[in-house]
Amino acid sequence: MKRFFFNIIASAALIMTGTQCSTEEPAPGPDPDNSPKRHELPAGKGMLKVLAIGNSFVEDPLAYLDDIVQASGIDCDRLCVYSAVVGYSSLQYWADRCQNDDSVTITRRSGKLDMPVTQAPLNEILNQDWDVVTVQQVSTQAQDAQSLSQPLPYLVSQIRKCCPNKDVVIAFQQVWSYWWYENGTSLDHWEIITDVVKTTFSYGVDMIIPTGTAIQNARATELNTPHGLTRDSIHLCYGIGRYVAACTWFEALIAPVFAVSVSGNTAIHDITEDEQANSLYETAAVTSLNRSLCQQCAVNAVKNPYLITPIN
Repeated sequence: MKRFFFNIIASAALIMTGTQCSTEEPAPGPDPDNSPKRHELPAGKGMLKVLAIGNSFVEDPLAYLDDIVQASGIDCDRLCVYSAVVGYSSLQYWADRCQNDDSVTITRRSGKLDMPVTQAPLNEILNQDWDVVTVQQVSTQAQDAQSLSQPLPYLVSQIRKCCPNKDVVIAFQQVWSYWWYENGTSLDHWEIITDVVKTTFSYGVDMIIPTGTAIQNARATELNTPHGLTRDSIHLCYGIGRYVAACTWFEALIAPVFAVSVSGNTAIHDITEDEQANSLYETAAVTSLNRSLCQQCAVNAVKNPYLITPIN
């Protein structure tokens, strides 16, 4: 049953990858000794505009983010997080959308700040004053370093070309490992994904959102569920899984700009009837008793994105 489910996801992902970018020559491989200068978050600016581009692995972290934002006490009129989400979409899919000038719709997921253009060709969406644009590889290709070689440098180039903010930060989300992985354990899968993520800096990425490490941290604690904090072996479970991911995004992107850590945040999450009905596996509510541990898993991941940090 698990292998069957995995094959369905993998087949769908291959369909969504689209055609290759029509560059004349393949992009060069990563060169760790020649990484571009990294842009930094506007720390202390007290205003942040984020565009997240991806698939359901963006949907999971953003699902509870606004609850955490609202509980943080920051000025929501000075923040917006928008997303462009298409299921199973890869980096190549989004590179093709750029190249073909295809229309995209973005949705505000957190904050109250409005961006003027929310439906337009992707290059026009990018041609707004973003502070951060996030990208990621589809999970079925996340362990394949070669899958980055053409679409990632192209997307980085397009973001820098289109965005009027020349200091825009390009962030790459490290996706989490599957609970069930056909070539090893969940930890093996995380290690492979992490090694691939390290190469993204050589393609012009500025920072990593270590969602995968935060989830792996949580799996090593009492927060873990029988199916590794997933609802279907792949996507995060309702409650703790999504909450840890949202805490990671807050700590990585929002905390430095507004000088407010996720640690001590009072947001919790009760499981809804719809979430319970739509979960193949167990759910796990975020309560006043376990929220601090969830937050610590995220904080530790941001501090040490390539290490599993034991929590006493």
